[in-house]
Amino acid sequence: MTNREFRALCMEKFDAKSHELNARAKKNIEAYRKTGHTLRLLDQNGIPVSGARIRVIQKTHDFRHGANIFMLDEFREQESNERYRALFAQYFNLATVPFFWSATEPEAGRLRYDIGSPKLYRRPPAELCVRYCEENGIMPKLHCLYYDKLIPDWLPKNSPAEMWKLYEKRFAEIAERYAGRMYEFEVTNEMISTHGWTSCSVLAHERDTGIRMWKMAREYFRNETLVINDSYPKDVGMRRYCDPYYLMLKDLISQGASIDKIGVQNHIFCGVSTGRQEDGLMQRIEHFDPDIVIRGLEILSEFGRPLEITEITIPTLGEGEEAEQLQADILRQLYTIWFATPRMDGAVYWNVADGTAVSVPGWDENVCRGGLFHRDMSPKLSALMLKHLFEEEWHTEEELVTDAYGCACFRGFFGDYTAETGNDRFTFGLHRAHPAMTTHRICRQA
Repeated sequence: MTNREFRALCMEKFDAKSHELNARAKKNIEAYRKTGHTLRLLDQNGIPVSGARIRVIQKTHDFRHGANIFMLDEFREQESNERYRALFAQYFNLATVPFFWSATEPEAGRLRYDIGSPKLYRRPPAELCVRYCEENGIMPKLHCLYYDKLIPDWLPKNSPAEMWKLYEKRFAEIAERYAGRMYEFEVTNEMISTHGWTSCSVLAHERDTGIRMWKMAREYFRNETLVINDSYPKDVGMRRYCDPYYLMLKDLISQGASIDKIGVQNHIFCGVSTGRQEDGLMQRIEHFDPDIVIRGLEILSEFGRPLEITEITIPTLGEGEEAEQLQADILRQLYTIWFATPRMDGAVYWNVADGTAVSVPGWDENVCRGGLFHRDMSPKLSALMLKHLFEEEWHTEEELVTDAYGCACFRGFFGDYTAETGNDRFTFGLHRAHPAMTTHRICRQA
């Protein structure tokens, strides 16, 4: 296919619905991503300071826009590792940390959590990732407690009793190390796909595995945010209330699973099994239908829990700058839909750089060229688009003047802020359930 054909196929329905999508985005973003706030300035005697000029600058976003951090210190070139470390902190405020059992305990009793653990490609040790996040103001999320597909070979896979005992040991070890240090914990991952797993244990096909995992997770992670991760918005939008993920959620919740957040994926994998990007695109064409995507998100929102797009791959379809521009345009459309969804809590990209995705015989995700950066960590147009959205379009900077009561009012996106008035500087936040006024005593009148 030509670049023009790819663009026509992917953007047709977005373009046809542009008026409705723009109206939805404008209305919902204003209503759900921003709030009113009042700054009140007092002098040292508690007297309101009128006529003071205040410059307000947003510094962080409460909406989580992240990526997996599987390539932290994983490049052969030290320069690429340094660029990855620098750019990750510039572009993302959340990081998905790999906790696949096959990587955390590849040999029985030999745990790979600590910095300096033996190397496994795309599986940096958890402690390395978490400390990097803590040092850079990034929220780490755990992926994932139960993913029976990626488990070590040494496990007694045919013994349910032994497997349950070892899963409980795994949960306990992770809780001891990381409870209180993570933004959230993904409990179960891709359970509606277990029929296709070939390397799993007997638990993958037992009736009550899901609910037992959720109850065990809450026992060990009592005060943590627990997330379920599965399916796609477009699948729920197509199948509606007969969708397997919807039915699984309904069943788990009815059995008492304390699911705090509902995660859905958004991988647009084209040609991963054939090497030709055209292959499989038509089977994924609903990803580019905003009506279907929004309907799926609205159905999942009916459970009354926050949503998160947990894994995002947007392919670079075609060649050259036109192909990169198409990827950036698709990203803009999808992120705007997600940001304008009332219950959406965040959107997490998957592979940061091209050439670093999963590649095994018969399945090569690198065919998609789904990274936001080139292999050398130079930004693609999609990376620049993401930065533009969160640092310019969905960003607040204001010049205010206090009234006779020392007050200045404005509306801003949820996040942390700095304010400058004269030589005085202070910080404050716009967050849900926080006070709508910040009072600050200045050292002297500006």
